[in-house]
Amino acid sequence: MQLPTALVALFAATASSAATPRQAGGVNQAVIPASFGVTAGDKIPGQENCRGANDKPIPCHCPPAPDSPDFLQKLAKALADGFIFSPAQVAIPISLDRFNDAADASVETQKLRATAMIQVMQNLNMTTQGVGCPGVAVPVLSKMQQTGVVGGDTSGIGNVG
Repeated sequence: MQLPTALVALFAATASSAATPRQAGGVNQAVIPASFGVTAGDKIPGQENCRGANDKPIPCHCPPAPDSPDFLQKLAKALADGFIFSPAQVAIPISLDRFNDAADASVETQKLRATAMIQVMQNLNMTTQGVGCPGVAVPVLSKMQQTGVVGGDTSGIGNVG
């Protein structure tokens, strides 16, 4: 018994999409670091702020978790649009397709992925430019942006032990 071509194509597409973790409009979570190096809510004693990289103060809601549906949705929108607010204000340096391509682990692509994620973090409220989480809230992404390396030795950065 032969299966209709359309049914075989449907099974293939389902299997392919199941192998690539996607959420919130198509962001491939496999290319996002498991940790940003800082955990939100680590209060600095006697202050309103929380602790970021190098003990720098950050808003206590920063950063969202790498798998936060809100972050992933905003990242997917920015990648799909190619910008945050307008192309002249915050252009995103990488397309959604290139961002999602887990087979492309080149230094250049990793740097562009990190830059896009940092841009979304720094504009997290998506209504006012520059209102979000500072770079010291995501030291793993800052290191990735500089080196193109995901993971590696992250000891001494952030507040995640």
